[in-house]
Amino acid sequence: MSITVKNTTPDTTRITLVGELQDGSFKAKVMSETDVPYTPYWEQQVEQRMIYIQPDPEQLKAIVAALNERRLTLDQLQSFGSAGGGESEIPV
Repeated sequence: MSITVKNTTPDTTRITLVGELQDGSFKAKVMSETDVPYTPYWEQQVEQRMIYIQPDPEQLKAIVAALNERRLTLDQLQSFGSAGGGESEIPV
């Protein structure tokens, strides 16, 4: 199964902030690029990445589930966001 999400463009400046926690789980939140903190967003976080995709709430749940179930890696997810404008099909 895959989902198609909109890639952000310079005029939308929305990103998905994804964090990996110390227990190996992942969390994500869609926000304005200007709202991304310079410090860790979640407690117990070991990594945080800005991904230039704009999923709807259901798509975001599916992406986080795929990350938590190890069907998707942060590197793979980041490559979908670097595709530029348009849409990306993410296998989840």
